[in-house]
Amino acid sequence: MILRVLSVACLLPATTAWAGVAPPPPRIPFNIVKTDPTLYLGLVWTFGVGGGMHSSGTPGVTLKLLSTNKHDSLAAAGGVTYNFDNTFGCDLGLGYNFSGAAMTMSWDFCRRGPQFGFGALTKEQKTVTTFVAGGGGNPPPPPPP
Repeated sequence: MILRVLSVACLLPATTAWAGVAPPPPRIPFNIVKTDPTLYLGLVWTFGVGGGMHSSGTPGVTLKLLSTNKHDSLAAAGGVTYNFDNTFGCDLGLGYNFSGAAMTMSWDFCRRGPQFGFGALTKEQKTVTTFVAGGGGNPPPPPPP
């Protein structure tokens, strides 16, 4: 009888201590793509200047600010252009970002004509891995610095 009471008395504190502490919830990794506005430097052709909409266009160099550097996405674009006929342009339009490059279609308000361009982006998108609490196994260790 005494042994039975002692065995129950020894098990009771162990079971309450085991049940009283919950393990922390597992963390699930997921990736966030950080996108920022980016500068674009490229070559452009401004059409419709001088000879109407059917003119061959004027080439130039442009510097634009694109609203995002996210790969394979549309972006708003605005910038200034130096044309090789010694004139300047100012434009607003849309661009499409590739991996490190972009194409733009815009309207040059100074030259009053459509503009087509392509060039390089100055800032690549970044992927950041973040962990959140949830179900599923343990997260992998963080990458080395």
